[in-house]
Amino acid sequence: MLFLLLSAPLFAETKSFFIDSFEYEDRVYSRSKKTELGDQTEIEVSAKYIYQPGTFARLRFETSPEENRENNETSKFEIQLGHKYQSVNFNVDLELQTNKSTNGGSALGLDLDSEYTNIKWQINPMFSFTFFPFNFDGEVGKEFNTWDVTRIKTIDGSPTTVSNSPVGSEKIVEKTIPGFVLGITPEAIKGLGIYAGFGVASYFYPTNPSFDLLTNTTATSWERKEDHGYKFGLDFERESFDLKVEYVGHDRSEETGSLLEYAASAYLIAKVGGLVFDAEITMSKAGQRPWFTPRGTTWFETTSPFRKIYKDYFGNNLQDWIGKTDFATGLRVGYQIGDFTPYFLVRYQGENFVFIENESAHLLRTADETKSHGGLSRFGSGAYLSYGNWVVNPEFEVRNAANPVFGNAADVRSNRLLSTYRKTDYLLTFTVSYDIDGDNAFAP
Repeated sequence: MLFLLLSAPLFAETKSFFIDSFEYEDRVYSRSKKTELGDQTEIEVSAKYIYQPGTFARLRFETSPEENRENNETSKFEIQLGHKYQSVNFNVDLELQTNKSTNGGSALGLDLDSEYTNIKWQINPMFSFTFFPFNFDGEVGKEFNTWDVTRIKTIDGSPTTVSNSPVGSEKIVEKTIPGFVLGITPEAIKGLGIYAGFGVASYFYPTNPSFDLLTNTTATSWERKEDHGYKFGLDFERESFDLKVEYVGHDRSEETGSLLEYAASAYLIAKVGGLVFDAEITMSKAGQRPWFTPRGTTWFETTSPFRKIYKDYFGNNLQDWIGKTDFATGLRVGYQIGDFTPYFLVRYQGENFVFIENESAHLLRTADETKSHGGLSRFGSGAYLSYGNWVVNPEFEVRNAANPVFGNAADVRSNRLLSTYRKTDYLLTFTVSYDIDGDNAFAP
């Protein structure tokens, strides 16, 4: 049904209400897990209604496999509203939650970690000022996307002791840093955009200097403190290439349990004749005290070994990536033949590189979780097949790790220490996408 709607002439002619984008991405098959269809599915669909020029409403649906898979909690509905008044753009992002409690029910409210809620003032053709009340977009990277570097955690409830299990209404709350971004578009250099941003968020933290989640979890009293975020970068786009450089960081990662302290990325895609290539290098600096909150929970690990910070399987030692800086690099080279663009790829991740995907150093680990992959080499091939506004992208990748971190599909046990792990794996992924503005896959 969705494919029929996307192809229907009615939407292409009137464009008062239409599907403006769609993307389906799935891990099809791997050596370590065999068929993965449905386990790591990512879907994004966006339908847009234009009331009048400058005024629109958009309904977005997405699934995120990073969230709890049970009770349909990977699914997310958003309603985005936008209006332009003279030189000012107003955008609001609302989140629609269904099955809100065990008794059912729905809730509609502001998405409190969305960068899509903002007010942008185009001061003149050269300068713009954007205010983000919830999230000033603190992520970098494309293939090696970090998610929000400036995503922080705080304990709500002001307990006298941070126990292994929450007491009463105690819980861990996640939030992102709001702020503003100043954009500059120099008239002398066509296609160049430069920006710099600053933000601040408050969080609760014990007042006694001796407090430490590892050695002393007693809190005499609590106070509100502030975490300052900052970002800058550039986007230089011409007909034959597009260059993006990004940097994001914050100064209180140790007290806010953040996964990352700062990160930077440079990405270039260029086309010369039929030859197309893109290259990326991304750097991450891990936080000093990243809190370990198991998937789908609002507290630390509540069963033995009661890890509050990322530690090994037995809870004895901190994991090796904590506080470390490392890099990831990637290169794809393809050749366009009409609507068909085959390509080869090579990627490498340092042993302490942290980002959002399953291959991150904090997720892809040995059986006892004392070591990461130790350095991950990835190479393979894929292709883009375009059909109008549709793009199909299969990709096959071989992975070699320095340490045994890939599971054995023939040896799965409840105790991971008893399972066997391998140093090699392969993965087949499949992506289908649609964009109302046309096919822009693997192109500047």
